[in-house]
Amino acid sequence: DYVTRHGFGYSVFEHEEDGIASSLTMFVAIDAPIKFVVLTLHNGCERTRTLSVTGYLEWVLGDERAKTAMHIGTAREAGTNALFAHNPTDMDFAGRTAFFDVDITSDDHFSAGCDRHEFLGAGGNLQRPAAMKAKALSGAKGFALDPCAALRVGFTLASGQTRDIVFRLGAGATPEQARALVQQWRGPTLAQETLAAVKQHWAHTLGAVQ
Repeated sequence: DYVTRHGFGYSVFEHEEDGIASSLTMFVAIDAPIKFVVLTLHNGCERTRTLSVTGYLEWVLGDERAKTAMHIGTAREAGTNALFAHNPTDMDFAGRTAFFDVDITSDDHFSAGCDRHEFLGAGGNLQRPAAMKAKALSGAKGFALDPCAALRVGFTLASGQTRDIVFRLGAGATPEQARALVQQWRGPTLAQETLAAVKQHWAHTLGAVQ
């Protein structure tokens, strides 16, 4: 069974599978162009589990993916887990840079990739991506790809342990602003504070008239 709950400014998707309880919370920051996707996992088993979480999206950066895909460039900078993407041919938003980021710890296994064709596989689709059978993502990035953004975090979860995996999708007006947003909004604590601010904002807005 799945449970889906929609609140003012956020949505939650809950499920339990093979002793692992999951809660996926999605919301957008009130004061920044960033969407949060927070996956909370709890190990209800009596043994340690080895898990991986993969975040995936397909870049558009324009009006239609079919027209923009060939022009989108992707990159990953040293010292950061974030993937960046931009479309230099979009005259209205040529300087804008989008990013997809995830928090990891020093004990995690991390990999990334930006090639949609490689992720899905020949004749593949999102129901059965080829990349989900691979131990790690390839790290492909650059131009002349079928652009996407995929981030994978591998970790162990002890019996009774709970962990948050925080993905962030956002955009900056310039590459420098995008990098600054990545650094500024990292950390599970900040994600919790941002969700609290979202709830407070809507409570104040919708509670103005009673």
